[in-house]
Formats: sequence, C-alpha cells, structure tokens
Amino acid sequence: MRRAVCLLLTLLLPAVVATGVAAAAALAPTVTPVPANAGKGWPVSGAEGVLDLAARGYVEREYLLSGQADTYAQDGLWTDDGRWATRVATTGNPYTTRMVVVRPDDPARFNGTVVVEWLNVSFGVDIPVDFSQSYEHFVREGYAYVGVTTQKAGADKLKNLDPARYGAVDLSSDTLSYDVFSQAAQAVRTHPELLGGRAPAVVLGTGHSQSALRLTTYANAVQPVRGVYDGLMIHGRAALAAPIGDGIVGPLSARIRADLTVPVFVLQSETDVIASNSVRQDTARVRTWEVAGTAHADRYGLDLYNAANARDRSINDGAPTTCDKPVNSMTFRYAENAAFAHLDRWARGGAAPPTAPPISLLLGLLIRRDADQNALGGIRLPDFDAPVAAYAPNNSGGNVPGACLLLGTTTPLTAARIRALYPDHATYVAKFTAAADRALRGGYLLPADRDEAVARAQAAPIP
Repeated sequence: MRRAVCLLLTLLLPAVVATGVAAAAALAPTVTPVPANAGKGWPVSGAEGVLDLAARGYVEREYLLSGQADTYAQDGLWTDDGRWATRVATTGNPYTTRMVVVRPDDPARFNGTVVVEWLNVSFGVDIPVDFSQSYEHFVREGYAYVGVTTQKAGADKLKNLDPARYGAVDLSSDTLSYDVFSQAAQAVRTHPELLGGRAPAVVLGTGHSQSALRLTTYANAVQPVRGVYDGLMIHGRAALAAPIGDGIVGPLSARIRADLTVPVFVLQSETDVIASNSVRQDTARVRTWEVAGTAHADRYGLDLYNAANARDRSINDGAPTTCDKPVNSMTFRYAENAAFAHLDRWARGGAAPPTAPPISLLLGLLIRRDADQNALGGIRLPDFDAPVAAYAPNNSGGNVPGACLLLGTTTPLTAARIRALYPDHATYVAKFTAAADRALRGGYLLPADRDEAVARAQAAPIP
C-alpha cells in the first residue's frame, strides 16, 4: 500500500496564485483555427476517429491559443488551509498552445456550459481524462468541451508527434501554465467562434491526477485573483499541491480555501483516498466524494486512450496498455457524470451537491473491506452494491511503467459466491435495481445512467 501511495504521488507530480497582490492584466489571447488537414490531419489526443461524434450531433475543432502570460511566485507562508497569497513574478511571456473544442454541431443545442480540461501529461502526452469519463453526459446535456495543452511536456510532445501541425506551439515552462489556463477560459468567453457563435453561461475548469495538483494550487492561489472560472472539478488529487514556480514539489498538505466565491468539487477514486484523506473536507463551497471500488484510471477510460494511442502512436509506439490482471471496470463514470451535473447547477447558483460518506479507513493507512474484499463506505454505485467481482484500486506489471499500479483490478467472484448472492436472474436484477435506485435517490447517479445500468443488469447472464 505504501508503494502504491508513493507511485501515485510520483505520477501526480512530474511534468513539471492566491490573494494578495493582484496579477497584472494580460493582453487578451488570440485564437487561430488549425486547418483540419494540417500535418497528419487530426488533433493529437482528439476524439474524432475514436468516437463517432457526428452520430452524436457533435463536431471537433482545434485552435491555436496565443498570448502573453504572467508567472507567479509565492508570497509569504502557505499554510494547509489554502489561503495563499501570491505575487506576479514576470509578465509578457509569449506562448502558443492548442485547444481541442468538442461542441454541438447545431449551436442551438449548446446548453451554455463549457468544461475546460487541464489535459493530463503524467505519461508525457496530453490525456483528456475527464472527457474520457464524462463525454456521454456532456453530449446528452449539450455541453461544450475544451481540452487545453497547458504544460510544456504536452506542448513538446505535440511538436514531436506532428511538427507540421504544431510547429508554432511553444510553452517555455510550466510556470506559464496557471495563466495559460486562465487565458483559455478568457478565450472561451471572448471568442464566440469557439462555440459556434454562442456565448457561455458557465465555464467550469477540470483536471485529473497531476493536473488536479495544479488545479489545487490554481484554486487557492490564482482563481481568487483572476476569477475566470465559475466552478472547478478537482479529480484524483493527493494531499499535496503543485508548485507555483519552477520547483518540483509544492505544499505537502493543502485543503481548498474556504473563502472562495465559486464552488469546488473534489472527486476521488478508491486509489486516491490513502494519499488524500488528511485533507478531506466538505464546506459551503467545497464538496468531496470518494467512490468505492474505483481506480485512479479504469477500463472505460483506457479503452478510449488505447484507441487514440493506436492512431497517434504517442506511447509505446501505439501499443495498447496491458497489466498483469484485468483492469478495474467499475463504473466511476456514473459518479463523475453526477458530479458534473451537480457542479453545473451549483455554479449557476443552485443547491450544493449532497454530501457523501467517506471510504472507511483503518488508522488512515488501510481501506476496510468486506468478505468479498470490496471497500466499505464511500459512494456505492449499483455495480458495486450488487457485485459480481471484487474491485481493487491497484494493479501491477504492464508495458507502461507506473500505469498499472493506478489502473486497479477486477477479480470475478466465484460461481458459487455469485449463486449464493443471486439464486436466480430475477434476484440479481432486483438487487441491482434497488442499488441503482438508492444511488439515484442519494444524488450519486443520474436518471439516464440509472436506466442504462439497469438495462445492462437485465441483459447480463447472471447467475
């Protein structure tokens, strides 16, 4: 378990503000369309060709975002309450990066909400983790999505993979990342062409894992100054935060500051809780959910990454990621869809999301488990509360160093155990449906996902 926590922190950190002195006003960024046929002819890490966006009434467009970014420095002592002060360290730093926009083809379908993702670069290439989990929800509801290359590792990889398409991309340092992420939101608000001529009502920022550590620092140190996001989704964080300058490690313990004027949703898998339980919080503006049986990354997301990687050849020359054991297949996406729906409503002035029980820990170091080795406590999705497998947060081996430890495992229950739980198919469906309805009533499952889940159970050959 300690090894798992250490590797989680290692992968959260690499790839390398605050109230106080207000940040200098940067020039408005410019937006330039990337021709569809430029270079190899598709956006690296994009969805087109992996998902049938046209069948869903969506289009994907890519743009270059250019401007001058500020960098920030810590001002005074940063304590674990997140009330951090910052100062502008440098101004006028030129940059060019890219944004991948996925939006309704018919602008009338746009519901006014834009999700801007700080693309994850833990494995050296942009990975749209939150899009991979919640794209079906975004499409159902009419959201627009913007994936932003925010860090140097992602920018450099773009140029390496497709120099003809991304020759102009240039992020000199991760110190620019915080202002680049702010300017991406500014561009969404001031360039209606990004959204098919529409203006957003709500702009939400999101990021997973290593990006979540940077968003923690962003929430505490930059959002109070820039104020460009209406809400933030911090997904898969550890207790620490990213540095604001050139360092490798930021504050080792960081809650989200309680005086923010916008809501923050902290969404955690079972893999994340050991490394983050010291900063658990629920306040008037911060909500934390921990989802039992889930992994830092999972089968659902991996299927999308593998398809994109086969096209882009960005990791292991396009080979799919493999692990020693079957990867975690718990339906984390259902909880993330519900979390986004709650955050959207919250950011629009609606009710705060429901609270949720934490995953049960022993001495803060071990997850307490039932006889089937599934976790106790936490949000319990129907696939978990009517289980046919044991779902663990870590895996091993594999062909991508470090990845499998975060991908979790799925271990089917024995036929005898399944028969003891569900003597016949009707019993399984009844128990599964009751679990789905509990999650729905609790606010942890959306109606559309409840119906999808129950239909799967009805069709499943169990026992």
